[in-house]
Amino acid sequence: MIKRKLSLLFFAVFVIFIFGCGRSTPEQSLIKKVNADDKNFRGKWVYKSQIAGQFTYSVRTRIYIKVNGKKFHLIAKWTEANPPSERRTEEWVYDGKVLWQLIPSQKQADWLEIKGFKKGPFWKMPPRMKPFAPPKETGKEEIIAGRICKVLQTRGKYDQGDVTLTYWVDKEKNLLLKKEHLLEAGGLTLIHEAYECESIEFAPAFPEGAFEVNIPSDWVKVKKRHLDCELLNTKF
Repeated sequence: MIKRKLSLLFFAVFVIFIFGCGRSTPEQSLIKKVNADDKNFRGKWVYKSQIAGQFTYSVRTRIYIKVNGKKFHLIAKWTEANPPSERRTEEWVYDGKVLWQLIPSQKQADWLEIKGFKKGPFWKMPPRMKPFAPPKETGKEEIIAGRICKVLQTRGKYDQGDVTLTYWVDKEKNLLLKKEHLLEAGGLTLIHEAYECESIEFAPAFPEGAFEVNIPSDWVKVKKRHLDCELLNTKF
């Protein structure tokens, strides 16, 4: 009888443990919704920063993006706030299977078969934020690009600095419209960077072939083992 009761108790504890581990917090559920490939939009974003060697918090990159599910087409232009050697335009197209980088100046199209992006593009949230805890809702709502957004935030220490990561998520569409990374130490701001939406259109009617790549006959196609784009693998 005692053995049976102990067995039943162990089984009950085991079931509670398994189901308890499977539960997600409201914030984790929201992050999953944000990162789901069910979005359909086009918009304009900016990347702003003030990091090592930059004396002002300025717009460094203007980004024009179209997204339909997993597919996207983006054009990024580095502004005059950057040194002349860093000013450029990049164009990236992902058809759901192949990532293309189009380089008109070289008449070249680099490509790579890829299933996903480890850290996530700028319109998504990182699934893990180690060594920091997952962000929690602050209870605040703010307007970004004319949209009401929930504000999520997490804080922590990195080396000798204080890190704050903040995320603004469209309350209705569950789309990340802004994210900000702040590193401070000794009363000084060491890193301040953000991706922020300036305008957004949901459910646009994209023309047929909007996410297909038609390479001119005089261009060269180059298969790559790795394609690096900071906008598609953001660190926060």
